[in-house]
Amino acid sequence: MGKVTFLPSGKSMKARAGQTLVSTAAAARVVIPQRCGGHASCLMCRVILESGELSSPSALEVRKLPEHDLAKGIRLGCQAKATEKDCTIRVPENRLKSVVQAALERQRKENEEWD
Repeated sequence: MGKVTFLPSGKSMKARAGQTLVSTAAAARVVIPQRCGGHASCLMCRVILESGELSSPSALEVRKLPEHDLAKGIRLGCQAKATEKDCTIRVPENRLKSVVQAALERQRKENEEWD
């Protein structure tokens, strides 16, 4: 069993070889968004392999993702599978979530200035 570490949360989980990143993330309480139920059709579950090793890209990944994305370590969480080796995966943050967090941080700083 290899250990999968998810960024930016920093949560880690042991994974059996062959277990998908989506199922490993769910066990670690990390959300990898998806809408298609693991059929590689929505492409929402893109993740980035930062270090370590994953299974070779599936036929669906090769068909759905541009070659230059695969070369950069971009994979589909519903298709990419853990191996016996450890790996670190970056789950891109939702753009809306990051905009809301930035607005809340600005508001917090403004409130501190008034106190």
